[in-house]
Amino acid sequence: MEPLYTSIDSGLELRRAQEMGGGTLLVSLPKEWVLKNKIRKGSLLALETTPGGSLMVFPATEAEKKPKEILLTYPPQYMRRLINLITGSYLLGFDIIRIISRERIPYEDAQAMKRAIRQLVGLEIVEEDTKSITAQFLLEPTNLDPEKTFRRMHLITMGMLPDAVQALMQGDVLLKKSVSERDDEVDRLYFLLVRLVRSASMDNKLAAKLKLTTIDCLDYRLSAYLLEAIGDSAEDIAKSSSHPLENVLGEVERKTAHGIVKALAAMQESAVRAFLSKNSEEGRQVVQLYEEVVGEIANLEKSIGSNGSAMILSKV
Repeated sequence: MEPLYTSIDSGLELRRAQEMGGGTLLVSLPKEWVLKNKIRKGSLLALETTPGGSLMVFPATEAEKKPKEILLTYPPQYMRRLINLITGSYLLGFDIIRIISRERIPYEDAQAMKRAIRQLVGLEIVEEDTKSITAQFLLEPTNLDPEKTFRRMHLITMGMLPDAVQALMQGDVLLKKSVSERDDEVDRLYFLLVRLVRSASMDNKLAAKLKLTTIDCLDYRLSAYLLEAIGDSAEDIAKSSSHPLENVLGEVERKTAHGIVKALAAMQESAVRAFLSKNSEEGRQVVQLYEEVVGEIANLEKSIGSNGSAMILSKV
């Protein structure tokens, strides 16, 4: 008689399906999993099919999931390190972040910590006194939509590059400030999306509810990083010079620069559409267009010459 299950080197078990009456198939449950989840005869199990085709099995009546909590101590060796720990704890999926001190926290440091917390979507201060600050993530992950968050990042960054170049050309201080503020919003959305897809990659149930595969999580993580980098680049361009660049460029160079910006916007639109629709052919077209735009930028730099303006335009 063939064994009902076998172990393989990867740590997985291969279990043989048995046929019951009426064509029903039966697969036994691993004993360790049964004991861990206190499954007995008559226990109700929930089955869910993932987007990748896998079948998830879990107790239908699970105990309430305890929030993940982390404790950070003040004062740190460097204040910047504590700010990074707050952000890192958020990205790692901690639901409650407690910051405690043996002595009174100075006003300036408390304000710095609260600014860092307010930069993170869904994280709110729920308790505070002179020696501690407690923040909690109040959004329900299953109600979030990674695609909508990604699209919002895309729409914001789409308008940033043209405005950054316009601010650079005209020396528009208010427009530069607007670009910088939008970059902050892109950062907030990026952190939220990273938290969400990272949590989904570690929680099969959450991934199933969000309809994400492991590959989807990796793809969103990388694509969101690229959009965030576009926002950072736009802010750098806007702040590159305090003098209007159009005063040192000829009419031909100005038209060429604006043409490059339009081409980059079209590239981003096509790239995002290809990513979300999983259209590899459109993705290849974006790569080809990128090579053409790089050539146009190189020609523009040669036309301007080796000066500060050329160096600024190279950031585009």
